[in-house]
Amino acid sequence: MNKLFSLLLIMCVSGALQAQDTKAKEFYDKGVKSFVARKSDDATENLLKAIEKDSTYADAYFKLGQMSETARNEASAIKYYSKAIKFKPEEPTYRQAYTYIGTRALRNGDYQTAKPLLGFALKNSPPNSMIVKQLTKQLENCNFAIEAQKKKLNFDASDMGEVINFKNNQYFPVLTADNETLIFTARSEEGDENLFSAQLVDGKWTKPKSISSNINTPANEGTCSISADGRTLVFTSCDAKDSFGSCDLYISRKVGNEWSAPENLGASINTREWESQPSLSNDGHVLYFSSKRQGGFGEKDLWISELKNNVWSPAINLGNTINTPKDDISPFIHANGHTLFFASDGHTGLGGFDLYMTEQKLYTFSKPENLGYPINTHEDQVALFITSDGKKGYYSFDTKQAIRLYQFDIPQELSNRFSRVNYVKGIVQEAKSKKNLSADIELIDLKTGVTIERLKSDAMTGEYTAVLPNGSHFGLFISKKDYFNRSLSFDFSEKNDVNGKVVNIILEPIKMDIDIVLHNIFFDSGKADLKPESFFELDKLKLLLEINPKIKVEISGHTDNVGKDTDNLSLSQKRAEAVVNYLIGKGVSATNVKAVGYGETRPIAGNDTEENRQFNRRIEMKIL
Repeated sequence: MNKLFSLLLIMCVSGALQAQDTKAKEFYDKGVKSFVARKSDDATENLLKAIEKDSTYADAYFKLGQMSETARNEASAIKYYSKAIKFKPEEPTYRQAYTYIGTRALRNGDYQTAKPLLGFALKNSPPNSMIVKQLTKQLENCNFAIEAQKKKLNFDASDMGEVINFKNNQYFPVLTADNETLIFTARSEEGDENLFSAQLVDGKWTKPKSISSNINTPANEGTCSISADGRTLVFTSCDAKDSFGSCDLYISRKVGNEWSAPENLGASINTREWESQPSLSNDGHVLYFSSKRQGGFGEKDLWISELKNNVWSPAINLGNTINTPKDDISPFIHANGHTLFFASDGHTGLGGFDLYMTEQKLYTFSKPENLGYPINTHEDQVALFITSDGKKGYYSFDTKQAIRLYQFDIPQELSNRFSRVNYVKGIVQEAKSKKNLSADIELIDLKTGVTIERLKSDAMTGEYTAVLPNGSHFGLFISKKDYFNRSLSFDFSEKNDVNGKVVNIILEPIKMDIDIVLHNIFFDSGKADLKPESFFELDKLKLLLEINPKIKVEISGHTDNVGKDTDNLSLSQKRAEAVVNYLIGKGVSATNVKAVGYGETRPIAGNDTEENRQFNRRIEMKIL
């Protein structure tokens, strides 16, 4: 009897629900008809009546979700789509609901929720459709993000404080190679963008100042890049009088303490489209930037131009290894000259814009690598600057209420992925008067013969800064007309740590009886055969003698006091003769050069330490 009663009860309830469903169906059909007729208010009213009659009416919820999505009411769309899925799970025709909710979960960094929703949508999407490409990419991001969170980097960013964050919005920070000058963009409440700079004094940043009245104008100036020595600036200016389009790139150079009037970089770089976010190489001869111009692979792409004979070459797209069908922006070429960082929403990542790095070799780039979590998150990460020593990173973060500058220590896992660099800076002066001089400075990799950098010291201050990568042996050559060449040697072949050096350079006018040490002449221990690294120094000496054919010089060899006096004297003579023979072989007149060995008799330092003994082992030149 009890079983019979239960069966009758179920039949009665089912009959009641069926009757209720019929009425709900009438409201649903009216709602759909109104929706097709673009009568959204009527459609909504009838669909809501349908779910009043049947609170489990999945199709009505789905249609309300579609309408909310069209109206861009995200909260309502998620609510109604979720109800539809709840009451009719695994319904293939609800692919749009799964896609919508899954996409929002991904955007909010809820990867575990997003993954099954997007997976279901993908499984029920038409093959080879555009939505398949989108869902496949989103699932790649989900899987990547889940794994990236398992390999969390040791990352702790700190706000740079109220002195630097002196406005409501500041962004795109850059620094000089010595990390002592910070330049960034700040926007006023009225929307005017300008460039500001601050100096690091006793470990603290000074109050930011307008970089120059020559640069900041009533137009918008921002997103800049600075050369290693802080004397070449490329920045973005929008709607300027001489602009090719909406935003163009401009260049300004600093002489003494004054910035020159900015110049438009011209048609090789700027177009009628948007050009912005420049990044200069150390010596200011290579420029990376982002542009929306035609001929790319997506919306915004990364491009490169080189300064050759004082003319910028036509910009070249960096190719589809880096550029994607979406936006690729904010390039930053590290001081090492071959590691490029950039932001993209087209490569696999954690959602939105992520930061990536790639290595350049012979004008080709490696596959970009995501910098990892939590440097990258589900939010947009756009602009990054990493110091030349690879120790600190700087970026801007949008807190929704303001955009502020942050800094962080580079995680060791990231630091190991790119090479760091040293720098040498100082002042070039005349020996007697101490007058500051503008001189040509060339940095050469003595192992490969490749010129790494060419620069000039400042005509007013005599200041220079050169960047020296780890992993090789470098010669720094300083030359100026009517002065003896000077050279410095930096052997970083086995060097892992990084640090800056201050080396002031004294140039002697060409005259008699001045001893000039040739720092980049090398021999194996106890031998007199010139090593190949010596040829660059000797070729520059040959050029000096060619320009001044009447000069007669003495090339002298010197040793430390280790070993027998007679052996040292003989070795120093043979080494001096090796230099003279090289010069004669290159066309220098034999009557203009002579070799003299002094052995250990003329030390320039004590022979008490290995470093001092190394100073004493040298080749010198003197005009007779």
